[in-house]
Amino acid sequence: MGDLLSFQNPGMLLWLLPLGGTIVLLYLLKMRRRDLTVPATFLWPNLTTEVRANSLFQRLRFNWLLVLQILALIFLVVALARPQTQQKGLPGEITVIVLDTSASMNATDLPGSRYQEALRICRNLIDSARPSDRISLIEAGPTPRVVFPLSNDSGRMRTALDSLAPSDAQNDVGEALRLAAALVGQEERGRILLLSDGAFGEVNDFSAGKARLVFRQLGTSSENVAIIALGAAETSEGRQVFCGLRNYGKKSADGMLSLFGDSKLFNSRRVVLNPKSDGGWTDAVPTGTQVIEAKFEGDDLLKSDNYAAALADPNASIRVLLVGGEDPFIERAMTLDPRVTLDRAAKLPDTERENGPSAGKYDVVVFDGVPEEPTKARGVLAFGVAGPASPVSANGSAKNPKFVSSEQHPLMRYVDMRDVYIDSMQKVQAKATGQVLAETKEGPLIVAAEGRKRQIYVAFKPLDSDFPLQVGFPIFIANALEFLAAKQTARIVAIQTGKTYTVAAKDDSPATLAMPNGGKRTIRPTDGSYTLRDVRIAGEYRLTVGKETKRMYASLLSDTESNIAPVSKLKLGSGEAKASGTSLRITDFWRPLLLLALLVLAGEWWLFARRS
Repeated sequence: MGDLLSFQNPGMLLWLLPLGGTIVLLYLLKMRRRDLTVPATFLWPNLTTEVRANSLFQRLRFNWLLVLQILALIFLVVALARPQTQQKGLPGEITVIVLDTSASMNATDLPGSRYQEALRICRNLIDSARPSDRISLIEAGPTPRVVFPLSNDSGRMRTALDSLAPSDAQNDVGEALRLAAALVGQEERGRILLLSDGAFGEVNDFSAGKARLVFRQLGTSSENVAIIALGAAETSEGRQVFCGLRNYGKKSADGMLSLFGDSKLFNSRRVVLNPKSDGGWTDAVPTGTQVIEAKFEGDDLLKSDNYAAALADPNASIRVLLVGGEDPFIERAMTLDPRVTLDRAAKLPDTERENGPSAGKYDVVVFDGVPEEPTKARGVLAFGVAGPASPVSANGSAKNPKFVSSEQHPLMRYVDMRDVYIDSMQKVQAKATGQVLAETKEGPLIVAAEGRKRQIYVAFKPLDSDFPLQVGFPIFIANALEFLAAKQTARIVAIQTGKTYTVAAKDDSPATLAMPNGGKRTIRPTDGSYTLRDVRIAGEYRLTVGKETKRMYASLLSDTESNIAPVSKLKLGSGEAKASGTSLRITDFWRPLLLLALLVLAGEWWLFARRS
């Protein structure tokens, strides 16, 4: 029980004086009687006491009835004032616990780690819950999810807690909090308990509604060294690798930085970093190296960011430039491919024009709603507006075109255009170099061309249709990248932990994903691709389908997660949340006081009846 007593309605306590005074006054007032002559007084032995009370005002004498009535009044008035205290345990009768499982929670400045301390708090809260309490748990990981819904099944809750594990990835606390608000935002007794170190960005568009947010801060130190950059580039001295480190702590840090090429050590050095400082080192990449890995070994609190991997060939990625409108659907579909590096521009830069002053830097250029222009890129994807360099010639526009057919082509694999609604499209005619892959009654819908460069023309803008909402849209973009980049599917990629990635599937065969911790998962293709949602640990993954294996190297590389300094105040939507030391709940105890008042009144009535 806490030591803080408060009243929800303290004004009711003021009624103690007038009501108590009234009761006492009743015992002081004169009793008026009429005279009556009786033959003897031995029949009324207690009459003398009553006679003494027949004066104008009598002296107040001890009376058990008075004591019981005053005591009942005290219990009743205090109960109506709604007394409450604070207790350790669940902050409310309906509580949603939001548990941070991001990389920073692996910091070891608390016993075990911050995550282990959060688990201990969760278990204590479950153990201290009352039968009437309801609890839900939401994991605030890379993809927030409800671990168990609102219930009072403590056994199920403990089992679900044991199935959780921290990650080496960033989290999405904002989405987790919005999910919690959806569960208890309409409950005035609802509470949202956030267990986190606060190592995440500002949360926008959040409101707890009628519920109240309680932030329990975890962590005590900021001492950490992280690999913040790793990459290769062609220089005049040959291929070089750059590795950057950052010391986030308040003390100097030192350790060993080791570089590996295809799992073989090729350089190791001792590094010293001043507080709050960066350091960078460059080395030559051994000939024939495909993958570079960096490992830092030092006395810091977080190991998740002491590893990073990058491809030794700078050309192993697909560099894409999106020109024109800002279509979030195109951007999101492009970034599902781990090889894609995406840039945006309102118009085509001069350096990328076919007769530009320097060599182009992009493999694929995407024109979204702007005329296609000649470019140095070996692949071009155009939406909605044809240009002189397009494989089609325009001759008007059409409303609500009716789909007719599509051809068998790698670009159209697992893409069904029959149910796609298109508000408007450009009417075009395919040139001699263009192959019509999908057609409507009004004219070609998708046209591709292969030659010195590869081109794809789509006769409508995605935002003028419901194509982005169809399952086939991200598949079409993935097929287009494979077609336009004119490369074999990369068997080695470098990715970031926590992201969701898709890998094209040749058929319906299941794949086996081997993870860095030795675990394995079977993944079945959906709509022509394998979806990887389990890239939560830094290290090497192997996706095997039949005799083919694709290697993926996952790294954290997150300034937000590596800066492990605990945060005492969070910015959430339009408000703030300050950290609290322990979880407290407000407990009312007016009901037992009201029961005591009734019991005392019952005793007073019994005593009065006995005396009578």
